[in-house]
Amino acid sequence: MDEFFGRILVIDDDPDLVEVVGEYFLGAGYEVLVANRGVDGLMLAEQKRPDVVLLDIRMAGMTGVQVLQQLRVRLPELPVVMISGASDVQQARSCLARGAFDYVSKPFDLNHVHRCVAAALAQRAPGRATSAS
Repeated sequence: MDEFFGRILVIDDDPDLVEVVGEYFLGAGYEVLVANRGVDGLMLAEQKRPDVVLLDIRMAGMTGVQVLQQLRVRLPELPVVMISGASDVQQARSCLARGAFDYVSKPFDLNHVHRCVAAALAQRAPGRATSAS
């Protein structure tokens, strides 16, 4: 694919989910970075400056909420889409109040996640191409 739509950082400790999401976004014209632990995701975010982060809430060690809090301090303009295995309205509200751009429950439709990513990129850089269908 000739057109580049942005750099996505996926932080999740589920290798199957990371593979599926990574392949989907690579095929859609994005660069995909992957971290399986929160601390590694923070380092990658600071080093590679992704355009958007897909972040699992429940991970061993540093939780997604802790990573989100650190990202808000270190890279306050970086949009973060939280991913959770539970459809918990209270948790979603809490994440949004802490600065998450959006919240998606597993299992999710990749087209829906793509629309979330496209919306995050559009808000960050209006007029930017995102190829979300």
